[in-house]
Amino acid sequence: MSVVGAPEPFVEDSLPTSNPDQLQRLCHDLRQYVAAGLLLSEPRAGQDAGQTRMTLIHQQFTAIAELLAAEFDRGQDTGTVNLSRLVTECADVVRQTHRGRITVIGSKHVLVDGEQALFRRAVGNLLDNACRAAGPDGRVTVTVGMDVDEARVEVADNGAGFGGIASGTGHGLQVVAAAVRACKGRLEISSGPGVGTTVRLCVPARQRAVRPA
Repeated sequence: MSVVGAPEPFVEDSLPTSNPDQLQRLCHDLRQYVAAGLLLSEPRAGQDAGQTRMTLIHQQFTAIAELLAAEFDRGQDTGTVNLSRLVTECADVVRQTHRGRITVIGSKHVLVDGEQALFRRAVGNLLDNACRAAGPDGRVTVTVGMDVDEARVEVADNGAGFGGIASGTGHGLQVVAAAVRACKGRLEISSGPGVGTTVRLCVPARQRAVRPA
């Protein structure tokens, strides 16, 4: 198991255009939402374009607005983020562009302090990586929970493991690592010699977990 974490504060340039690598990361993340939005807005014979479909489309544009605001409005304050709801929304997005099965389980109300756009980018990239590793016939399981004063998002796939698939752009893990540094958390990656990889994002929770009496 490898652990990634850094106590120092996370600082970025004020504008993404001043850093070509930062701009590439932004475009990398926006591409997922644009692809999902295009699929959702495409007319399909025999498919009900009802409230659920409109809700998903609304989520895509909300996420895009968050990403852009986080990059261009550097005065944006951090706040309370419901990780459970955010993970569910990210899974809804990824399901539009990946054919594999994605299952979300765990607590429904896990709160953390931080920047919602940064958490959304981190979770979205973890899911995208896991789905690519699992392939169209694979499985990805996302678990959201708490342990005492720590919140965690665990993404596990039954793919070929590290080194078993073609590498991507590398920007995804950079975004995840940035989220880890910003919230003083850590990233754990477990990938044995066999099938499957598990990535766990652990961050300080806003409220302590309630243990049974």
